[in-house]
Amino acid sequence: MLRYKLFPEKPFAHIFRLQLEIKEPQDSGQIISLANWIPGSYLVRNFAKHIVSMSASSDDGTIKVKKLDKNHWQCEPCSGVLLLEYEVYAFDLSVRSAYLSDERAFFNGSSVFVKVHGFEGEPCEIEVYQPPKSQAKSHWKIATTLEKLNESKTHSTFFAPNYSHLIDHPVEMADYQSFDFSVSGVPHQMVLTGEHNTDIDRLTADLELICQHHVDFFGNTAPFNRYLFLALVMTKGFGGLEHADSTSLICSREDLQDSHIEEPTSNYTRFISLCCHEYFHAWWVKKLRPSVFLKPSLDQEAYTEQLWIFEGFTSYYDELALLRVKILSPDSYLNLFAKTVTRVCSGSGRLKQSIAESSFDAWTKFYQQDENAPNAIVSYYGKGALLAFVLDVEIRKTTKDTVTLDDVLRYAYIHYSDSGLEDDDMANIVKKLTQQSFDAFFEKYLYGVDELPLLEAFGYVGVDCQFDLNAKDLIAFGVRATKDNGSSKITQVLDDGCAQAAGLFVGDVIIAVDDVKVAHESLVSLINKSASGAVLKFTITRDQLMKEVLVKLSFNNKSHCTLSLMNDLDARTKKRQKQWFYGAAK
Repeated sequence: MLRYKLFPEKPFAHIFRLQLEIKEPQDSGQIISLANWIPGSYLVRNFAKHIVSMSASSDDGTIKVKKLDKNHWQCEPCSGVLLLEYEVYAFDLSVRSAYLSDERAFFNGSSVFVKVHGFEGEPCEIEVYQPPKSQAKSHWKIATTLEKLNESKTHSTFFAPNYSHLIDHPVEMADYQSFDFSVSGVPHQMVLTGEHNTDIDRLTADLELICQHHVDFFGNTAPFNRYLFLALVMTKGFGGLEHADSTSLICSREDLQDSHIEEPTSNYTRFISLCCHEYFHAWWVKKLRPSVFLKPSLDQEAYTEQLWIFEGFTSYYDELALLRVKILSPDSYLNLFAKTVTRVCSGSGRLKQSIAESSFDAWTKFYQQDENAPNAIVSYYGKGALLAFVLDVEIRKTTKDTVTLDDVLRYAYIHYSDSGLEDDDMANIVKKLTQQSFDAFFEKYLYGVDELPLLEAFGYVGVDCQFDLNAKDLIAFGVRATKDNGSSKITQVLDDGCAQAAGLFVGDVIIAVDDVKVAHESLVSLINKSASGAVLKFTITRDQLMKEVLVKLSFNNKSHCTLSLMNDLDARTKKRQKQWFYGAAK
């Protein structure tokens, strides 16, 4: 049994102190390490850089600790119990690492609990202590799905059967608000940390619908005994990370809808879709995953071409599920889907990088995007969702609507959860269920960069897909920009736009157009009023110098998508549409 103790004893300094007791350390000198990345977030983050100090002792007295590389240490051989003590700096307000202040503590095990080499399969006991009363605003409750052994006024004790289990169960400590609900007899809890004004009844009802949908979708059995949503509510923030029986979330206060608004706001829809996405991952990432993720080394990258399957398919279903449980209307759902189409089509990177490549290069490209990202890469989330839809339609066409992508996911979950998916398995599953080869389809749209046949796919299910030829916003102009002291600062310049052709650069601040000062809010309006072919004089600052750039206006209108229900559908298409929208009986 390995015994960890965690003390949030320096909230003002954001320092956790940890102790680790190893009863029988390795004779050659115990090696320990800390992860370089956390599963579900594909970037080497070097968590060991936050270890401030480390010391060790045993019956022999003080034990020397030698650093072997950036995240490995070795203690000199000793007799008796080895006691390791170290401090971790924790001030990352994200779902990926650790955080400590006088108001709350949060940590993933991969950021604070060192791995004891040779003892990865040993059970672990974890004591989590309360912060000093002088530095905490209240007694903190502790939310986690780790098994609780006991609790006292000073600390709570938890159990993990092995190290992998230990680091897949995040912990929230705060004076939070929580509410419980049940899905198919399985207890669920939502924890909200931070100031908020939330319609709890509505949020509970919506989460119950979503969770029940996912349980039913994958065969009426949950892969966990309980489930926990951990949500940090901030002024501004958004994100989530999946775990075996929980998820860590960040949302803005405006994402949580109050009881005075009947229709779901766009912000609330975004949050509930995030909950839907991360909960889906309990089956479709945590249970079934790429084979390289079954026992990954957290010392180095684990490469796979399959993130389009696991994140792209999940992105397809996280909004479709909201329609199927009737949180969203068909029109609202199509509006959301149209935004995904627009995002994907607004970057020429989709014509340069396949989504198989996007998946493989996630470590160096998707997670480390620069200003040229829209011109160089494509998102395996967004285009993966579009590919999932097109694949869904092609499967329906091929089988005369007797097989759908739903069936593909269920088959994969049932038959591949133990072994994990290899790169070719998805194509083989589709072939098995449809009795048709989809090799040409995958070669064009997965491994190639051919444009997806969206118009035809939407038409098959009775949806009209149009691209607005009159759009004249900043994207059509060829830039993305943010407000900078009232003016527009260019953050991205898109390929083949008139802005790039004229020589506008990332970092340029637009001060005036045709010698008239223009504010950020009025720039779009000014462009919208101008005719294609007109030449405008842009006054900009670049490196603190004033410059003038002549821009001949032209607009890239191919990316602005609108989706709407077709009128006067025949009976067969109406049935198809209903089956797609609601997963109705075939």
